[in-house]
Amino acid sequence: MTMSMMTENPWKPCDLRGTYPEAVSHALFHDIGSAIGTMLAPQSRVVVAGDFRLSTPDLKHALSDGLVHAGIHVLDAGQCPTPLAYFTAQQLGAAAVLIVTASHNPAAQNGLKLMLESMPTTPQQLSEIRALVESGAFRSGHGKIETVDLFPIYMRTTLQRWAHLHGGKPCRVVLDAGNGAWSELGPMIFKQLGFDAVCISCVADGNFPDRSPDCAQAANLARLSTAVREWPDSIGIAWDGDGDRVAFIDETGSYVTTDEIAILFAEAMLTGSASKGNADAKIVVDVKCSDVVRRSILRQSGTPLLERTGHAFMRGRMVAEQALLGLDACGHYFFHELNGGDDGLFSAFYLLNFMQSRGGSLAQLRSTLPRILSTPEIRIPAVQLPWAKAAAALCSAFPHASVMEIDGLRLVMDDGIVLVRESGTEPVISLRMEGFDEMSYERILARSLQCLPEAASVIHHELLKTGAE
Repeated sequence: MTMSMMTENPWKPCDLRGTYPEAVSHALFHDIGSAIGTMLAPQSRVVVAGDFRLSTPDLKHALSDGLVHAGIHVLDAGQCPTPLAYFTAQQLGAAAVLIVTASHNPAAQNGLKLMLESMPTTPQQLSEIRALVESGAFRSGHGKIETVDLFPIYMRTTLQRWAHLHGGKPCRVVLDAGNGAWSELGPMIFKQLGFDAVCISCVADGNFPDRSPDCAQAANLARLSTAVREWPDSIGIAWDGDGDRVAFIDETGSYVTTDEIAILFAEAMLTGSASKGNADAKIVVDVKCSDVVRRSILRQSGTPLLERTGHAFMRGRMVAEQALLGLDACGHYFFHELNGGDDGLFSAFYLLNFMQSRGGSLAQLRSTLPRILSTPEIRIPAVQLPWAKAAAALCSAFPHASVMEIDGLRLVMDDGIVLVRESGTEPVISLRMEGFDEMSYERILARSLQCLPEAASVIHHELLKTGAE
């Protein structure tokens, strides 16, 4: 197979995403399995898992077959949440974990998340895998496949970790798995902990019939908001397609932004036992997050570390810095306790634990947070507004801004911030404008609209949709 045959390039900076079978195919995944197997020592043990997309069994089989032909011992964890696959690899001391999933992307797509030697795959490693795939110079060997199921151990570990939540408030939760990977296992654990769990969209279905697998968009959680309002004193918890992201609805039925959750999690960590005696309490912050998140960490004597968007970059920085917490703008939350990893179920319990410790509802906790004067992340098709054109226009519009190039451009001014970047998983650019007071926000937004006429209609639509205009 040659990459030139593909009209869509599935190779992203640190993983693969694309339409099945045009961009991600049986043949490609077989070759990827053979390539990774060739890079590892013979008879290395590799965990292979996948989400519940309709194409996952085919791609998972192809991947495993390629690994076996390269002499690898495949530990088949089946179709399960991504956090359970990470847990399995850690518990079994696997040399790698390969997860067939497109995460929050639409049902027609699939992809591959991977970690080698317990570390996120770097762009350089993925380039090496791609080069080997294109060369076809694979090792021949005789591996084998062994079925493993570590959910009972994961469940026991989770129940022990959060046993103190039993019977606490809020005791009623509305769970929205979005027909994804936590559909059955998530409610099971909540009920074992004594929560009154109301479930919607908790039947695994790779067609995602009830909503988009992206839980980070408030528009996708309308049904959950309605359900929460119908069940007094409850909160809503939603996961993405493979279960590593999480989103929340407060007891009024309102969507809680990822910036708000990030601030609450930072407060929980910096006032909790994990940071006691740690004079340099580091928290990794996604560059897409509101600057209020960074400033909130500083106010509580933490050390915010801005990092490029993406699981591999966030988790890699977590491990390198031995950070306590990682805060992602799309609903991934990383914990030192999880060896720098993210887990949508763990994150849900982390918030519930903080609510119990504070003795307030989620809406009450939100009311104490600083005001965020920012647009949501606005995603514009790259064909409508190319990255280079957007970057040049914004730099011209804000000539006195200092420029950070962590991930795209972060233009920092005395009174606000503008962020523009290319998505690592989809052909879009994302924009975010923020002011440190009302007047600054209006000025920065107006100037951004003026210099980006191609994006004006999309920006206005997103602001109207979220009530930010």
